[in-house]
Amino acid sequence: MGKSSQEKINFVYKLLKEGIPYRDIQTKLKDKFGNGISNTTLIRINARVLRDQTLEVRIQQLEEELALFKRLYFELLEKVRDNDKSISKLNEEGHKNNIN
Repeated sequence: MGKSSQEKINFVYKLLKEGIPYRDIQTKLKDKFGNGISNTTLIRINARVLRDQTLEVRIQQLEEELALFKRLYFELLEKVRDNDKSISKLNEEGHKNNIN
């Protein structure tokens, strides 16, 4: 794939992400590069755009879930440590009472 072909694909990818219709993309390609691109290629590139957008949304959801799980983990860890301190204190008091 030559440099102009890759430029053309990148240009189409950008236009598709902006939601430009196929007909307008073909016109812009002819203006910029002197020729268009097959509709099959447009459809394939659009499928990639849609997949990428779906993946971006999923990544955002997973990042939010991860942040929630991290927060819950540290809250739980703090409660367990507080609980361990309370149990240690009770054991010490119980041990002192058994000695007396």
